[in-house]
Amino acid sequence: MFIISGIILSGGKGERIGGKKPFRIFKGKYLINYPSDILKSLKIPFTTVFAKNSVDIELEKKHMLTYGCSISFDLVENMGPLMGILCGMRVLNAKWFLVLPCDCPYITKKAVKTLISNIKFAERDNNLCIIPRHENGYIEPLFALYSRDSMPILNKIIMEQKNLSIRYFISHLNPKYINSKTLDESKKIFKNINTLDDLINCEE
Repeated sequence: MFIISGIILSGGKGERIGGKKPFRIFKGKYLINYPSDILKSLKIPFTTVFAKNSVDIELEKKHMLTYGCSISFDLVENMGPLMGILCGMRVLNAKWFLVLPCDCPYITKKAVKTLISNIKFAERDNNLCIIPRHENGYIEPLFALYSRDSMPILNKIIMEQKNLSIRYFISHLNPKYINSKTLDESKKIFKNINTLDDLINCEE
């Protein structure tokens, strides 16, 4: 069993960006290449979770071959990131899962390493997830770590389908919150690319 494996969430519809969000080009690379390159450079095995209905099977296959990762697909449509996280957990054998979105091109190795460095404290305090939190209380649940022990809780929540909010899931995990500035003082790493305008005009 690996201590850490990665889950890249790529199942959103991406309607505001014209579809095929993972394979939109930003500064010469597909958006999905940014988190994939970081995980590969850190030698963290990972899976990429795409939408139930493939956005582009050839590009998805090429992605799998390029990175030597597995790919999986949402089992059920329109259930949000919880479904993607569960599908990723089900194909990986790890104690902790590093969840990353496909649309954050400013992710850094330093930020990922700093996040991972908190695992020893989370295990000491029986926290089942590690979540960056901003000064205003806003959290970054899709740039976070989840323990394998959270998987039965997640499965139960999805089966019940009463509340599919990721914050509801986190509320059951005795979360460890860390100051987002410890990952990146500027907090730029959390910036998402959501629209076609973002692709063109996003700050350097």
